[in-house]
Amino acid sequence: MSRIILMAMVLAVTVAGCNRFPDLTIQVSANLVPSDPPECAVVPNQELVLLRGRYDLEAPAFDYIITPQIDSYLFDNSLNTQAPQTNFQVTGFEITIKLPDGSTPDFGEALPNPYLVTSSVVIPASTALGGISSGVAAAPGIPSAYRPALDAVFQDSGFNSIVIDIQAFGSTSGGFSQKSPPFSWPIEFCEGCLGIECPEPAQEGDGVGCFPGQDRWQWCQTIVPADSAP
Repeated sequence: MSRIILMAMVLAVTVAGCNRFPDLTIQVSANLVPSDPPECAVVPNQELVLLRGRYDLEAPAFDYIITPQIDSYLFDNSLNTQAPQTNFQVTGFEITIKLPDGSTPDFGEALPNPYLVTSSVVIPASTALGGISSGVAAAPGIPSAYRPALDAVFQDSGFNSIVIDIQAFGSTSGGFSQKSPPFSWPIEFCEGCLGIECPEPAQEGDGVGCFPGQDRWQWCQTIVPADSAP
């Protein structure tokens, strides 16, 4: 009887300790720079990436868009008669806004922090053991509804920047849910740094570029007569 109990205990430990996936299965590795309009496209493993973001607090309220690269370390070990089980579909991101001192501000019940935003991209499993397969998704990293809270951070806290922690989540085609570790993205505040003069018939607040008011994309702050434009 004791031998049967011991074997059952060993079997239980073996099953409980079995981990089909490694600890790190997906990871956000970069925030990519979209190409110029009208494409505004990003591709995995492109050379041009952003090192930090900018948020112009004088621009009309906007969604701060993130275009993160997600790397998958999952390996396709399916049989010839079996569909791949380790393709990974990203369905969204968990975003946490933090202050430079590492604290997480409370914006009240109407503006949860952290919060979830939706996205969608499928990353095929790697065909080589130890390989990496990459994909790119887009999502509103900071929805426009958070604009008053960001204004308050800038005016009241003494900080001129924030950090957003980005965690991708989703599931494999085999039905296993996964979540990436946080990718910390610094964003500097500015007032009018991306505003420019635009000739008529442009209107104040019009966007110039892919995501006006953020990072390197400008917006029309002042309208001048068409014949006076440089």
